[in-house]
Amino acid sequence: MCSNIIITFTIVYMVLDFFDLGRIVEHHTAVSYIPMWIDNFTRTLYFSAITLLSVGYGDITPFGWSRGVAILEATIGYILPAAITVQYLRLFPSPLENWFRNKYDHKNNGPDDKKID
Repeated sequence: MCSNIIITFTIVYMVLDFFDLGRIVEHHTAVSYIPMWIDNFTRTLYFSAITLLSVGYGDITPFGWSRGVAILEATIGYILPAAITVQYLRLFPSPLENWFRNKYDHKNNGPDDKKID
């Protein structure tokens, strides 16, 4: 699930860069002999991963529309662990939930009422 989000935002950053609406700029670039599109893909993939995972090394910066997209991705990165935790905890009934259920089941059933399961 996380990898799908990272790849999606990588493509969004590449499209923004292609149309010159928002670049992802590295502060410490090295000379590389790889094609420009591969360099762009690896740079945006790296930026997307460190943004979603809330690492934020600071060695790469978005400009233009990419800043807004980065804010959206960072927000998803903060909400996603909470959503996964909630879904996981919903699999198991809590002891407090069982206590309330038992307490109110006994209250509703009077001394003459028979409990029906």
